[in-house]
Amino acid sequence: MSKELSLITSRTAAILPVFALTTEAVKQKEQALATSALIGRVTNAAENKTAIEAMKDLKALSLQFERERKELTEPLLEAQRALKRAVDTERDELERELGRLECLAKDFALAEQRRIREEQEAQQRELERIEREKQAELKRIADEQARIEREAREAREAAERQAREATNAKARAEAEKARLAAEEQAKAAQAAAAQAAALTQTITENAELKARIESKPVETQRAYGQANRKVWNIKQINDLQLMRSRPDLIRKVEWDMVAIKQILNEGGTLPGVIAEEDLKIGVRSQKQFTVDV
Repeated sequence: MSKELSLITSRTAAILPVFALTTEAVKQKEQALATSALIGRVTNAAENKTAIEAMKDLKALSLQFERERKELTEPLLEAQRALKRAVDTERDELERELGRLECLAKDFALAEQRRIREEQEAQQRELERIEREKQAELKRIADEQARIEREAREAREAAERQAREATNAKARAEAEKARLAAEEQAKAAQAAAAQAAALTQTITENAELKARIESKPVETQRAYGQANRKVWNIKQINDLQLMRSRPDLIRKVEWDMVAIKQILNEGGTLPGVIAEEDLKIGVRSQKQFTVDV
């Protein structure tokens, strides 16, 4: 961020110090390493004493380096802590107000979700109603067409039966008249079938148009720059139950190493734990190195 837009400024144009080891520090380090390098074995008490003394020198010098590092970095750390305290104090009121407005926006977002869900449910009910009406109308047309065709078929069959049973001129004339009527009824059934097919297509197209209009996505009211994200607040987890059912969800298992080592020190054993006893040699440094900085 440019200085013109910066919210925080330092009182002075402070320059961070550059640290370096002194010549004396390097010299003492090399001396300690050179002394320890001469020790190639420890096979008796005298050699053990020499090794321990060298370890004390190495330990003391290492601690001295660490002590001075802490002393030199403490002012920098304190400046960092002071800056953080100052910024946190200024941010506190902003964050509280941000939280308040977030709660208000959250209430609106939840209300929007309910509204969208209700509108979507209403849409679904309307789509189902459109489909029911379409299916009912198609069934009515199909039933009516089936009735017309059945009556035409029955008229044709009756005319054919009447023609077979005719034994005189009058009966044959009546049979011919019935045949002609049956043909006209069959032609009417064919015309009705064409009309039924056209009406079926019209009803289907109208229903599809209504469904497309009704299926328009529900618009969500959201401000520019607003980002809504679903989150889960985990209230409780049964570790053993979840580990048994979904071991793939385990990222890290931490064991109480102090307690494990304590059990091993007491001679106990633990299933699944393989350990071997080791010995660590330590020294208490009493020597103080003087290093000019």
